[in-house]
Amino acid sequence: MKPFLLALAAVSFSASVSAQETREMDAHVHGVSAVEIAIEHGKVEINLLSPGMDIVGFEYAASSAEDKNTVEAAIRTMLMPENIVSLPEAAGCRLTEVLVHLHSGDHAHEDGHEDEHGDEHDDEHDEHDDAKHSEFHATYAYACDDEDALASVSFPFFEYFANAREVEVQYVTETGAGTAELTPEAPELTLE
Repeated sequence: MKPFLLALAAVSFSASVSAQETREMDAHVHGVSAVEIAIEHGKVEINLLSPGMDIVGFEYAASSAEDKNTVEAAIRTMLMPENIVSLPEAAGCRLTEVLVHLHSGDHAHEDGHEDEHGDEHDDEHDEHDDAKHSEFHATYAYACDDEDALASVSFPFFEYFANAREVEVQYVTETGAGTAELTPEAPELTLE
């Protein structure tokens, strides 16, 4: 328990100091988060990238007190791994590291989508074409006693962030690799 508290304290400090790091970002689609999972020798690392729109409902730099409070509340929620991912209890996993950052910067913005008739079109975003966009990046690392019991990973993430509509997962284990698309209706990844 003590290492967890120390890691959490270190992360809290790190999150507040670098809560709005600027960097070049890849394109993202609102509603779609990306997760990478690596499992090897009982160690699990999970990386999550989510558009700011999905987490706090906006992507501009928070300047008002209300927006800053919203960002801080989101970071606090993400610092509690059980709000984002759930590993099988039988695996005996212990959290070894958690990091959460909000990255702001320029990036391509993909809002093209298909409408209910299957026609593709791009939304107009004149009001914020020159605006900065943001992504939340969270990393969770675990040490597990029984790697064989890691048969699935659940994402309570959808319960906390209603704008999140999909998580695209890429995973690698010692026995294979795969991809999956999770939704609020099907939030559990089965590892093969």
